[in-house]
Amino acid sequence: MTRIIVLAGPTGTGKSALALRLAMAIGGEIVNYDSVQIYRGFDIGSAKPSAGERRIVPHHLFDIVDADEQFNAADYLKVARSVCNEIHTRGKRAILVGGTFFYLRALLTGLPEMPGRNESVRARIRAIAKKQRGPERLHRWLSKIDPRSGRKIAPGDRHRVERALEVWLASGRPISSWERGGADELPSIKLALTLDRARLNEILGRRVEAMFASGLVDETRALLKRFPSTARPFGTIGYKEAAAVVRGELAVDAAIAETKRRTRAYAKRQMTWLRSERNVHWLDASNGEETFAAAMRLIEVES
Repeated sequence: MTRIIVLAGPTGTGKSALALRLAMAIGGEIVNYDSVQIYRGFDIGSAKPSAGERRIVPHHLFDIVDADEQFNAADYLKVARSVCNEIHTRGKRAILVGGTFFYLRALLTGLPEMPGRNESVRARIRAIAKKQRGPERLHRWLSKIDPRSGRKIAPGDRHRVERALEVWLASGRPISSWERGGADELPSIKLALTLDRARLNEILGRRVEAMFASGLVDETRALLKRFPSTARPFGTIGYKEAAAVVRGELAVDAAIAETKRRTRAYAKRQMTWLRSERNVHWLDASNGEETFAAAMRLIEVES
């Protein structure tokens, strides 16, 4: 397979815009690895590419499931590898862009052979989650039995916390101890964008304000009429706060402030993940033209 081009970096560094330019320049097709952009209707809060942008070059794995459907990293691995193979069969280049690095790692290196879903164990975990401060208790429990996963998984990432506890309860082994599957890593060129922290925080703040000004609360209100409030994307950054506004639990200003805080924390976690990744080419994203030129040079050299 021709080497996959991976664009990574914290949210707000311009990955989507660069991906579009690269795709136009080299005959590429964009493949999403963002776990919110896969959901139909969750557009504003996930900063999904516009319909116009999607008409310029082919975009894949956007709007593929509804909020009440089960979809996990194993599902993503299956469909994403199939899409990348199809793209390369047509003589095009797959350009991966997104922010869910767990999905990206699943695609590139495969997943470990862990225990499957165990509904009785999940019921026990979710009974705790429904109690007062239940999610915090679950994360403390995870941090005690698996400190490595406790550091990597955010307390608010309910689904990953519950899955890690489910694996431990079902197997007696922490999820971090499972080795990856035997699949060889797919050949890739990893380009990571970076920005000065102060500038990035400013960009993220403006982005959050623009999302709310563009109708995030109204979008969330409409989605809550279609899907249960417990559906996974309603717990993600922006949608969780907008849903609280819809329920009358938060004022809009408070929701914006909390979304900004969580977005900054998310960008910091993304940088932490990237620093542990091997064979990453770092690109300063402060000048779009220079970033594009540097990316093109690396792709030419590494291909």
